[in-house]
Amino acid sequence: MDHSMHMASLPPEHVGHFTDAVAKESTCKMNMLFTWDYEDLCIIFKWWHIRSGLGFFVSLLAVMGLATGYEFLRIWNSVGIEDSLPGPTGNRPRERSTRNVLLLKSGIYGLQVLYSFFLMLVFMTYNGWVMLAVAAGAFTGHYLWASRLSRPARGLFCH
Repeated sequence: MDHSMHMASLPPEHVGHFTDAVAKESTCKMNMLFTWDYEDLCIIFKWWHIRSGLGFFVSLLAVMGLATGYEFLRIWNSVGIEDSLPGPTGNRPRERSTRNVLLLKSGIYGLQVLYSFFLMLVFMTYNGWVMLAVAAGAFTGHYLWASRLSRPARGLFCH
């Protein structure tokens, strides 16, 4: 039943109240064109619905934090895992240790791909502010962790 059919069954004095309530309901806006507007923006999920300037600011900080965390995972997976794991022990053969490290790196790589596509969906809100928050998080993460590497990390190409 659509709203017009429902309103037709209401007494005339209630129709105005019903249309006011429907008009005040905020829904997520889905933009397919670049915008700077944050009003009724939803980021990925229906529950991540921006309803105020403060909510938008906190969401931008959250997006920046997500992108910073992605950079940590990307850099750690590219060069840092071997450095953070203990070396092979006398009881454990080197081949098994190498296989376990490869298994760990592959699992983290899968997580990294999932994470990168999640950030791509965040970027695809087509909101300029959200895009800048992703870029600021990438900058911050690279600044914090790439400088601690003994060799440079590869750039972000596809994922």
